[in-house]
Amino acid sequence: MRPALAEPRGEPRARALFTRWLAWASGAGMPGGCLFVAASTELDDKPGPVRDRLAMWQHDWYAAIARTYQLGVEAGAFRPEVDGEQFAQDLQGILLAFHHRSRLMRDAKAGERARRAFDRLLASVVTERKTVTP
Repeated sequence: MRPALAEPRGEPRARALFTRWLAWASGAGMPGGCLFVAASTELDDKPGPVRDRLAMWQHDWYAAIARTYQLGVEAGAFRPEVDGEQFAQDLQGILLAFHHRSRLMRDAKAGERARRAFDRLLASVVTERKTVTP
């Protein structure tokens, strides 16, 4: 997350979040894929402090994506009428689909498919004017 925040607001920052997550979830140090995805599946119906903490981290992740979107709106890079929470959900859906297709289904094209979906998502929210600020 932190390295992506060094990118200019708008498309560069959103793209950095996306590409860094793909790289992180695909990394050699992550033999089971994203720990948070795996834990979410295991803990979603098990009440308790571990599930609560995981849910808090996921809320924070969604909020960070939505904030990234809002900062892009403020920079004039993203359309203001689009809901940042919806953007966060759509992006997370792409990430989860990538994880499922690459890990469980061993789809060699999962990354390519995720990048195309992300490009379509970005194309739906960028403004004509591409002015961004750091």
